[in-house]
Amino acid sequence: MKTSVAIQCIVLLACMALCTSLFIPRCRCLKTRKFVRVPITEVKVDEPRPHCNRREVIVTLKDGREQCLDPESKFTKELLKKLKQKKSQRKTTVSPQTTTSPATVSNSL
Repeated sequence: MKTSVAIQCIVLLACMALCTSLFIPRCRCLKTRKFVRVPITEVKVDEPRPHCNRREVIVTLKDGREQCLDPESKFTKELLKKLKQKKSQRKTTVSPQTTTSPATVSNSL
């Protein structure tokens, strides 16, 4: 009888430890802003996922703080549009280098 009580206590403690240590995923942005005035250093866009059914736009400001932007605001849409344009410009300006010199093969290992 005493061993069954001890086993029940151990199982109960194990369940409590497991339940309190689990990470419950959720949306990161509880509050959103329509715009920010501080210079932005980084933009991260999280598309909808199983634990958060909405798109989240998170910006890192010059002072290191993170702010969530409303993905439907005019400011955010313009910001994402400019970033997309910058990306496409970088892709088109980088061209592969071509050489006309013969290739050399090294035999040393």
